[in-house]
Amino acid sequence: MRSGSRQQGPRRSDGFTLLEVTIAMGIFAVASAILVHTFNAGHGLRTQAREETFAMNAAQAVVERMRGAPFGELVTSYDSDPANDPLGPGTAPGTSFDVPDLAPADDDPDGLCGEVRIPVVDVGVAGVVDLQVREDVGDPELGIPRDLNGDGAIDRRDHRVDAIILPVIVTVRWQSPRGPRELELHTAITELGR
Repeated sequence: MRSGSRQQGPRRSDGFTLLEVTIAMGIFAVASAILVHTFNAGHGLRTQAREETFAMNAAQAVVERMRGAPFGELVTSYDSDPANDPLGPGTAPGTSFDVPDLAPADDDPDGLCGEVRIPVVDVGVAGVVDLQVREDVGDPELGIPRDLNGDGAIDRRDHRVDAIILPVIVTVRWQSPRGPRELELHTAITELGR
């Protein structure tokens, strides 16, 4: 007679094996790493976009202030010589400006993020400053040589008084967590249409 019991092979338990747990932990670790990387990349992009917004807003604000100023005072207000400022020495904005929400680049000499560039050349001699607005000095970024006074000729004279167009570059350089960054805004301010 045979007994009703049958001998079976090793029974599988209802739990997980050590191998299954190890594989699951590996998959979880890889998925977690991908999720953290994605979060960090998104955070970095948000930081970068926020910094670029601060830089663009500051550059546009400077351009709007320039557009609102008397055209005849733009050069003396935004050149590098504080002695010729329209309301007295040291009263005009000059070539540099601060952007409070951004840190200046590590190599920035004046500690200010913003810079205004106009077609001004120092032609002074023996340490005497003589800033002139010149049409003939080659500066491709500003579009010079260029007829600035509308007489149809490009010459070597000073056009601070008779210019009707002033090319402007406003640059913001800052130190980001990802390294130095820069934004440039190119425009031209005209006396026409005021």
